[in-house]
Amino acid sequence: MYYNTTKESGNGLKELRKKTQSQEQQILSYFTAKGKATPSEIWATMAEGSLLTSVRRSITNLTKVGRLKKTGVKKTSIYGRPEYVWELSLRGNL
Repeated sequence: MYYNTTKESGNGLKELRKKTQSQEQQILSYFTAKGKATPSEIWATMAEGSLLTSVRRSITNLTKVGRLKKTGVKKTSIYGRPEYVWELSLRGNL
């Protein structure tokens, strides 16, 4: 899901939505292969130029539709602060 906060339209909006879907599929594939991860662990494997905030947004979207779930486990992030670990959830659809 792309949140159109900048009022994009036409082909530009279509491309942004496509890019968001692609990133969500990459993240879902990561979880399928690895099982559990933090947002910064996933971000570290993404292509250069990917934003950590975009990874977090995708994880939030996937959690809302039930594809991922947040665990009670925390790890230290790349910034030295705790962040939650997510894992696959079997109840949702995308």
